[in-house]
Order: sequence, then C-alpha cells, then structure tokens
Amino acid sequence: MIRHILKQIWTQRRRNGWILSELLIVFVLAWYIVDYSFVMAHNRMIPNGYDISNTFQVTYGNNVNDSTRADFDRFYNKIKHFQGVQHIFVTSSWSVSPFSGSYNGGTIQSDSTADSYHAQYKGIASNGYFNVFKVRSVNTEKLARLDFSDFNTVVVSQNLATSLFGKEGAIGKTVFLGKNPYRITDIIENQKRYAYYQPGNVIFYPNKIAKMSMSSPEISIRTGDNFSIEQFKHDVTADIKPYGDIQREQEFAEGITKDIRLRNGIMIFFLLNIALGVIGTFWFRNQTRRSEIGLRLALGSSHRQIQNQYITEAILILTLAAIPALFINIGVLQADLIQTLGQQVTDSGYITDNKWLRFLITSCITYVLLALIVGLSAWIPAHRASKTHPVDALRDE
Repeated sequence: MIRHILKQIWTQRRRNGWILSELLIVFVLAWYIVDYSFVMAHNRMIPNGYDISNTFQVTYGNNVNDSTRADFDRFYNKIKHFQGVQHIFVTSSWSVSPFSGSYNGGTIQSDSTADSYHAQYKGIASNGYFNVFKVRSVNTEKLARLDFSDFNTVVVSQNLATSLFGKEGAIGKTVFLGKNPYRITDIIENQKRYAYYQPGNVIFYPNKIAKMSMSSPEISIRTGDNFSIEQFKHDVTADIKPYGDIQREQEFAEGITKDIRLRNGIMIFFLLNIALGVIGTFWFRNQTRRSEIGLRLALGSSHRQIQNQYITEAILILTLAAIPALFINIGVLQADLIQTLGQQVTDSGYITDNKWLRFLITSCITYVLLALIVGLSAWIPAHRASKTHPVDALRDE
C-alpha cells in the first residue's frame, strides 16, 4: 500500500510539491515553537529547592538600632508567639529572599589557581531561613544548617558543589570567596529565583551585621493550619503578604511575566495559523479529489480503506518534508540561533543543556504534533467525501 501511495505522490508531484514545500517551512517554524515550549515547561518543572506554601512576609517599616531595638524586639516576639506561627526569620538584606530582585553576587573557587564561578551570596543571621522555606540538605535530607559558631563557613547549592569539586565530597572542603577562605559545612538543594528559570549557584554565609542593626527589616514566617491572617492583621500588623503574591509581583516587576506572556501569545498565534494553514491545504486538496474517491468506491474500496489511504498519504508527504527540514534545523542549531531561556549556569546537566538530546526530543514532538494535524486535516474531508454516493461524485467530475 505504501509503495502504491508513494508512486501516486510521485505521479502528482507538481501538486504535491507545493504541499511538501509548505510542510517543510511549517516543520521548521513548528520546531522552533516546540523547542521554546519544551524549555519553558522543563524549567517550570524543576523543583524550586524551597517551599513558599503557608509562608508570609511581614514588613517592619522602621530602622533598627540601639534606641529602637526594644520596640523591634517586642514586635518580633509578638509575631513569634502568635497562634499558628511555626517558624520565623528576620533580615534586612534584600538579596536573601528566594526570588528577590536584588542580586548580591560574587565569585567562588576551590583554590587560587582553579576556575572561578559566579554565585549569589545570601547572608543570614540564623537557621530560621532554612526552617521557614524548608531548604533541605542533600546529604541528610533534613533541614539545612549553617554553623554560626564559625563565621568562616558556608553552605552551597548542589550545582555549585558539583562545579567546584565534581563527584568528590564537598563538605569540609575549603573554598575562596575572593581571597577569603571558607569551609563548606553543608550542601543544599539547587535554588531557583523564578518559576521559569533554571537554578543558579547560591552560597549562604553567616551574617554578622544583621545581628547588630537593620534597615527596614523584613520578617518571614511559616504558618500552620490554625493561623488566621485576618486576625494577624487585626492584632499585629496589616503589612503582611503571602510569598506567592510577592513572587508573582517580583516576576512582573522584572519583566519576566510580560516576556513570557508575549512569547506565548506569539507562539500560540503562529501555531494556530500553522494548523489552520495545513488543515485548509489538505481540505482543499481532498475536496478536489471527490471524483477519484467516487471511482475507488465504485471499484469496491470501503470507506475505511479510502480514509486510511488519504491519511497515510498525508503522513508520507509530511515525512518527506521533515527530512530536509531536519537538516535545516540542524544548521540553525549549529549556528547557536536557539537559546536556552532561563539558563543560569553553563554545563547545568539538564536535558536542555544537551543540545542533541534536546533536538531529538523536540523534533519527535514536532513530528507527532504535525502528524496529528495533518492526519486530521486529511481525514475530515476524506471522511465526508467517502460518504458521497459514487454516482454523484462521478457526475460532479
């Protein structure tokens, strides 16, 4: 059957040539759309490395110093002992929260002659941060801990530990932040700043300054089921906001939400136009072949045989178009015209960082997606035409 259909495609090569050219262009464009969607979906599914459910940020509007420390301590203790508050953490550093727009970063290296890596620095004054956001150690699978008895210790994310020491154990090893040596005491799960970003390198270190004075400190809390936010606003302060809302506001302020919405809108627009264009092409093509369908019915072909033949023919044309399209896409890939959106570090180890595996996956998805569209485009008019009486179809001819 396939050999017969290939001969028929060759016999009608003038008509099919235009369709094949259209499908070639469509395959290239659709692959670009699928690649973008695949990267975004992949990044979205990567674990955050922290948990912001049932967490809130409480803002304290005044600066904390020697004269105002007592007032702040009363405010802090009122929150700490409020019903439903399980864990609490306070900071005045804007770069500490999981998805802060402020980025306090620097370099880190295993020794003075090794490669250096850029990382985000997070100075914290207590392990309350790990308690509130449930940041876990990859070694113990318990909540991470920073050694505050030694201010020359750090906790690093797993991707950074791998970059520095490979498969060797990083705990206990010395690293250099600039020229200062620090000892790694724990390794935490990879940390993401934004939902559609990949994790970046992160370093936690003991913050001495936060214990003495703070500028407009922010208090983070984790709550239980018996926590009432309305009661909290009434009894403590109205300056409380869920971290989920803060994350969305931050992504909007950074332009991430707008960029994703714009890209998704354009991609959906092009995908719909591609689908409508392909459907229209095969619809018109099969409608013009009603006499051929009538003749096949008159010669004894069943409705299902006719529908299967036209669907198979459409899939074969798509397959023939996909072969040169793949070579075009390989050229685009080799020219580095395809970006890995949201990538924070090189050699991340994710599927999106392996361009050939990513190319194979996205090409297969593209082919299956277009095969469904093409198959449906061929089946609908073939199904309608096969219901026509052979005499009527031949009379139209």
